[in-house]
Amino acid sequence: MPDVYYVRPSNFLSDSRDKTIIQGDSEDDVLQKVYDYLRSPEARLRYPAVEDPTELENNIRKCIFVKGNKVFGTRAPQEH
Repeated sequence: MPDVYYVRPSNFLSDSRDKTIIQGDSEDDVLQKVYDYLRSPEARLRYPAVEDPTELENNIRKCIFVKGNKVFGTRAPQEH
């Protein structure tokens, strides 16, 4: 099964009301879809300070995750 990459624009733009999830087949695919989203009229109204989305490339790449690969059990066992 191929990996599905995703990003939530609210993670790197700090708007908790934005529930958009952008998915793609690779990180570069997701990155291009985020650029397209941030250039859309809807995103322009929500994020007027973003003039050039390519300036956010590093922030966006840090927030791209692979679906279904969360790490569980990272806490140390509790001592009784």
